[in-house]
Amino acid sequence: MPDYFVFGGCLRSELSFPELAESRGRTPNWTLRLGKLSTAADAEVLSDVELSSTCRIRLTRGNGWFRYQHSCTGSFEVFAEGRRIIFEPSHNGDLDGARADFVSRVLLYCVDHSAITWLHGSAVRIGGSAIAFLGPSGSGKSTLALALARGGAQHICDDTLPVEAGPTPVVWPSDGIIRLRSDSRSHLAASESAIRRESDGKFLMTRRGAETCEDPSVSGEPGSLRCPLTAVYLLTPGEHEESDGAVTRRSIQPTLAVAALMPHLKLGPVVRREDPARLVKQLGAIANAIPVFQLRVSRDWSAMDGVVETMIGWHSTSANAERALASA
Repeated sequence: MPDYFVFGGCLRSELSFPELAESRGRTPNWTLRLGKLSTAADAEVLSDVELSSTCRIRLTRGNGWFRYQHSCTGSFEVFAEGRRIIFEPSHNGDLDGARADFVSRVLLYCVDHSAITWLHGSAVRIGGSAIAFLGPSGSGKSTLALALARGGAQHICDDTLPVEAGPTPVVWPSDGIIRLRSDSRSHLAASESAIRRESDGKFLMTRRGAETCEDPSVSGEPGSLRCPLTAVYLLTPGEHEESDGAVTRRSIQPTLAVAALMPHLKLGPVVRREDPARLVKQLGAIANAIPVFQLRVSRDWSAMDGVVETMIGWHSTSANAERALASA
């Protein structure tokens, strides 16, 4: 079975994932096998949601297992330790939809939530540290991150942003996937082929090999190195005032930043009773350790070079100042 790099770990899978970069020489964190699931008439029903007249999602659990059933894609059964998953495809099911379900929902149930805060966002590295972008769908997170990468930054992750909270928060690479709307793709990645187009209209593209930091104080295997996180930007939708320039930022107080960060949490299909208190504590640690900004960016493509230049300048200046203090 091939191994894939995803969520900072290694997935060994009998189901192929062309959008994921292969991982070599690592012990798998999770194993996904194809198989037939047994009938579970006495299972506890956690949720049963009708998506359309033909599709529904049903969540159930029993003694030592959890099951995610999507009538149009298939069913995943996760065993209690979260390392073993069995997938039974639906008859004539949508395998692309099953792959998306697995990565964005099922596998998120299996990852470490005690040490890592999982956010819906993108991140890039400038100098020796990372900056992150959060915002609602369509706010430009992926576009801004890729534009910065084209301008000299290093792309770390897109859509799924793992942050380890602490005195110095760190960002982990999550996978090699980039999701772009058609206009962003035409401006930033027109020559790159897409794996497929998702149901929301975004093109799913891949970047082979996760970007890592070159910070010698942080060690780890290739593809799993961590970047110190120095700022979080909340992209604010709405019209940008021409008089403000191509990009503007406004600091958010730590006490207000926690509430502003909460809508951008990326959770698995089940929220446990202890999760809310733990998540508030994790977000508080992040907001108290690094600045959180509201960011407004011009939606005019002709202004993008100015946006990139300004943002790299903000953080290149910070990196240079830190290096000067360290050598003094």
